[in-house]
Amino acid sequence: MPSVDPRTPSADRPKGSTAAEPSGPPIEALIVGGNDETRLLLRGLLRLHRYRVRSESPRAAGLEPSGGLVQHRVLILVTEGEIADWPQEVALARDRQPGLQTLLLVPTTTPGLEARARAAGVKGLLQRPFAIRDLIASVEAVGRGIERYPDAAPQS
Repeated sequence: MPSVDPRTPSADRPKGSTAAEPSGPPIEALIVGGNDETRLLLRGLLRLHRYRVRSESPRAAGLEPSGGLVQHRVLILVTEGEIADWPQEVALARDRQPGLQTLLLVPTTTPGLEARARAAGVKGLLQRPFAIRDLIASVEAVGRGIERYPDAAPQS
């Protein structure tokens, strides 16, 4: 039987990762809101996909102030139940860490939520439950300053 060079790619051998490699500087995440279990789950998912979780807190007031403008940081704001106070949380987080790009995770959407989110400077909106790939794609897009909102429902 002929000898096979181990450096030669084989059809039976994986040829690399099938996941898209992030391009550009690494994105860091700050997780605010939700309960302990939700923050733990998000932290694990983000780390699994090689994102650095800079901090997490139940409220934006728990974020450490930054010394200046931060780049490529995503505030993942988890809303539970009544979502009326999320704009104040976004504003406080930006006061403490200017330059944050915000991804809002909501349990349900309401009429006008997308417009209010855009007016508050939120770059992305994701309704729970969501697929992990949608979370990762949203974090990547928002971290690069690209808006990521759900597709509008077709008009009938």
